[in-house]
Amino acid sequence: MIDNLTKIDSYLMNLINKKKVLQLIRQHKEISRSQLVKETKLTTPTITRIVDDLIVNDRIVENTGFENSKAGRPSAIVRFNNKENLIIGIDLGATHIRGVLSDLEGSFLYEIQVPTEIEKGFEFIFDNVIDIINKIRNRRGIDPDHIRGVGIGVAGLVNYKTGEVEFSPDFGWEGINLNLELKKRLDIPYFFDNSSRLMASGELESGKYNNLSNFVVINIGYGIGAGFVVEGSVIKGYNGLAGELGHVLVDYKSPVQCKCGQYGCLEALASGHRIASLGEKLIQSGKSSLLQELVNANSGVVDAKIIALAAIKGDKECVKIYNEITDYLCIGIRDIINVLNPEAIFIGGGISLAGDFFFNMINEKIPAYLFKSKFKVPIYPTTFGEQATLMGAISLVVNKILNFELDYQLNDGKVSS
Repeated sequence: MIDNLTKIDSYLMNLINKKKVLQLIRQHKEISRSQLVKETKLTTPTITRIVDDLIVNDRIVENTGFENSKAGRPSAIVRFNNKENLIIGIDLGATHIRGVLSDLEGSFLYEIQVPTEIEKGFEFIFDNVIDIINKIRNRRGIDPDHIRGVGIGVAGLVNYKTGEVEFSPDFGWEGINLNLELKKRLDIPYFFDNSSRLMASGELESGKYNNLSNFVVINIGYGIGAGFVVEGSVIKGYNGLAGELGHVLVDYKSPVQCKCGQYGCLEALASGHRIASLGEKLIQSGKSSLLQELVNANSGVVDAKIIALAAIKGDKECVKIYNEITDYLCIGIRDIINVLNPEAIFIGGGISLAGDFFFNMINEKIPAYLFKSKFKVPIYPTTFGEQATLMGAISLVVNKILNFELDYQLNDGKVSS
């Protein structure tokens, strides 16, 4: 028993030291082994063993030469091997499926986008996801061995304990075991989570305001979701189902039915789908010639972006639509602020791309919904805009790599986030 505890203590201590050394190498970009000894206060043999392990087995560090030294033996310089450790990120959205190849710093090297075509069902959509992954892996000039894993963002209730998408109103899915399906088709580590939660994770890891440790990211696209960061951790809830802000009741008298089956949900009244629906009614009524003109130039597609453009150009009926949906959004934001007391609110997804027009409207309205307080909660656009879910999906895999969890995840089959 004592021997086993000693082995565990030795393993954990080695892992802690290994993470410390890797973090220093990543922070410095390049650093000598002798400098690592000084900064970590570990012995030279320990640093040599750890760095060699990072180079040979983990392939996450590489030698770059030797430092100039007037006295004694020159020390080898090492650096973070960013370019030869690649990640595939997938944003499985209700409108489009986007796939990117990224390095460990989140720089996109290649991108594919295809329409989701929800009406064709899970098998068709899932085949497209796998096809995108394989196209990226087989792209000319890419060494498949350099691709360390796949991160996927999914719109829906992702149960991290079972690996199931329990319910996705946007896709019409129920009880889809995404973990099992991916395991059948992929031979590299993969991780997935709810899209909104991944947006929060990306903001926490790499966002413009990554010094914040208590904030909420609201994802307003075809549907509405949220990711909650509390004391520096993204909250999942008991089964991983936290964050379904879109299904908070904001108008109990509303006749508008949500895809979840209830009436008066925030998603039913303020999502991109709702905005498009109101825009279609506006066109049918013939009240907006400007919107009709813009839609005709957009191949007949009515979406939130076109309606925002018409509103920005002065169309009063389209301004009314955004006034209505921002009132409902302010109710949802009020509830978040009252319950969680966050440092900031971030809004992402397709609706946020309306820019200043949208954010000015929200920021002007929100004080009327809140308690009087000296602390004002700032509301920002997400740092990465349309790429927010992808950045979160990539950060999911990066964290597994930096914490030396990839092999465990692949071999043990526990691949959901």
